[in-house]
Amino acid sequence: MTPAPRVLIIDDEKTFRVVAQAALAAEGFEARSAASGGEGLALARELRPEVVVLDRNLPDADGLVVLEKLRAEDAGDAPLVVMATAYGEIENAVQAVKLGAFDYLTKPIQLAALVLTVKKALQARRLQRRADGLAGAARRRVERALCLGESAAMRRVVELCEKVAASPDTTVLVEGESGSGKELVAHLVHLKTPRRGEAPLVELNCAAIPETLLEAELFGHERGAFTDAKRARAGLLEQAEGGTVFLDEIGDMPPATQAKLLKVLETRTFRRLGGTGDLGADVRFIAATHRDLEAAVAAGSFRLDLFHRLDVFRIRVPPLRERPEDVLPLARFFLAELAGRAGKPIRALAPETERRLGAYPFPGNVRELRNVIERAVILEAGPVLSADSLLLRDAVAQPPPPPAAGPAPGAPTEAPPPTLADVERAYLVQLLERARGNRTQVARWMGVSYPTVVKKVADYQIDLTRWKE
Repeated sequence: MTPAPRVLIIDDEKTFRVVAQAALAAEGFEARSAASGGEGLALARELRPEVVVLDRNLPDADGLVVLEKLRAEDAGDAPLVVMATAYGEIENAVQAVKLGAFDYLTKPIQLAALVLTVKKALQARRLQRRADGLAGAARRRVERALCLGESAAMRRVVELCEKVAASPDTTVLVEGESGSGKELVAHLVHLKTPRRGEAPLVELNCAAIPETLLEAELFGHERGAFTDAKRARAGLLEQAEGGTVFLDEIGDMPPATQAKLLKVLETRTFRRLGGTGDLGADVRFIAATHRDLEAAVAAGSFRLDLFHRLDVFRIRVPPLRERPEDVLPLARFFLAELAGRAGKPIRALAPETERRLGAYPFPGNVRELRNVIERAVILEAGPVLSADSLLLRDAVAQPPPPPAAGPAPGAPTEAPPPTLADVERAYLVQLLERARGNRTQVARWMGVSYPTVVKKVADYQIDLTRWKE
């Protein structure tokens, strides 16, 4: 049975205390009362109320002082306070709200208004707890996904995230191959930043948005700024106020936008497209890239001054092949999550499944591992994930043969093993073959965006005409 919500009334007027306590009890609340500030604080420590109705003028203390003490004594689970003030003392009510009061009522207080305000406070408290729980769940999931790895390299990544999180305005540059977990790093830094509270993290993938729309997405626009701008719209910088802007694939940002982003980083101000006034940018910037930005600077495709502005605190996320000890813990984590979501009683990996996963280089990194487990969960019918459910390239998934004796002098040497680029290209061709050239379907299977597949097809010079009717 759910316990009754606890309400404490602190007021020196006995008649009001009696009738208010009776009215709240009639509505199903556990109501208690105190006649002074000292008595009320002592009772609050015992009762741990969810809502306190507090008189502004008490015989032994200023109600605002009591308010501050109530808020400070249990900052993690402090009660919501409804302040009671005399008619005409609106300045006291405003001051109380500034100090953290949920709401205020003017005396003489109508019992119906009192009950309604207490109910509103309880509803707000429940919503706040739910939001805190969701944020905590998100934080725990991100932390677990990053910390599951047993490698020293990933422990170092988590340590760096925690250190830079304590500096809420420091710009972070996250480097790593596609699918290695750069987005998780950005989320972990944001979630552990103290002053952000409930401020959002907004994400912009610089490779997935056409150049003509990128600036409007980032900076927003005024009505009439361009043909389809029928109304003003806030950009991501405004939406992220007080929080974090995560610029994924920053290496693909067009030069014109690079120049405007540089100005934002230098001045912490920006202007909407078509706007005439500057707006403040109270955000932390986290940029991520799978490219070598220093090489891009040398090639002239990325601004040197912007690189230096971004490269304040660098975190490199190692690829999965550099931390093979993380493969099985991550596989088990994904199995538990995905099997539970699919409603399947799959509880473990078969020994042969573990062997094959451990032998596979995962050119697509953690994202590919998750996709492999998700496909296997869909195919698996038993309680143990068998190797038959894995869709891996056999030539790659088999463990390397033991080294043979060196070749005789003058004998031809064996061909070198394929590079990771060769493996990824072959895998992409295999998926395109299965999808008959449907790049949207391939993007779903790989767990990447459609523009990423388009770019990889172009980079590897894969001819799509073979799959056209």
